[in-house]
This record gives sequence, structure tokens and C-alpha cells, in this order.
Amino acid sequence: MSDVIARRAEERDLENLRANQPRPEIDLIGQRFKEMQDGTGILAVAEHEGQIVGSGFLDFIDKDLEPEVKNLWIYPEHRGLGAGQALWTWLEKRAAEADYKEVFLSVAPDNARAISLFLQLGYSPTGDHLIIENPSTHVVADPDQVSNRYAIYRKSLLAY
Repeated sequence: MSDVIARRAEERDLENLRANQPRPEIDLIGQRFKEMQDGTGILAVAEHEGQIVGSGFLDFIDKDLEPEVKNLWIYPEHRGLGAGQALWTWLEKRAAEADYKEVFLSVAPDNARAISLFLQLGYSPTGDHLIIENPSTHVVADPDQVSNRYAIYRKSLLAY
């Protein structure tokens, strides 16, 4: 069993999260933390042996994909510990506690590693796609790999 825990991000976590985010120039962590303070999402962190190893966000804004798990980022040197699964499960439980019956995510169709994780976690492709006219490069670590088309996956939360 993994000794990775997930929890709600706190202000004391911001320095570490900002130092390890893939695109510090856009400060997505700062944006997500503010959205959490505004009540429109939940920023979570994963810890292993007391050290933050990743983060993820549960977004309550987009009514078509509400709630949506997004911006999952595990620090490269800590991948393979189960942090992604710990974050995902924790965020799903928060969605279920908020009385949502399902949860969504969107992913670039060529992101095989992420899709493999999502399938293992019980997500199913809906067959729908999210098309973004002017895609923001903040969704990928490498801005040259930005996509304007994302496959939509969903998972029932009735088991929670």
C-alpha cells in the first residue's frame, strides 16, 4: 500500500508548489489557490514521507464538465509512487461529498500515460471532445505540445 497521502492545499504549501510547477511564468498554482479561496474549486497536494510530490485541482466552474479534475501534476522525480492515484481518489471523494454523481476530466488524446491511469481509475471515454479555439499553453508542461482538442472522460461517483 502506498504511503502517499492527499489533502487540501494550504497557504504554507504555496512556496513549494510554485517552485515545482511546470510553467512558473503563468503561476497556475496561484490561480488555482485563489479559485479555491473563492469557492470555485479545490486545490489538493500529495505528500510522500512529509514532502509534497504533486498537486491536482477539482474545478466547479465549467457547468458542462462539473466537476472536472484537472491540472494533475506529479513532480517527475516522484512519479511511480501512487501520488496520482492518491490525488485522484481524494478529489473524487470531495466531489461525492458535495453531492455530485459523476466527475469528468479532459485529456489530449495522445497522452497515453495519463489515459492509462484514468482507465485504471475507472474512467470511461464519453466519445465527446472539448475543442478550444485558442488553447492556453498552461495545460501542458511544454508549450510547443499544446492541443486544441481534448477527449472527455467520466466516472460515476455512486460507489462513494
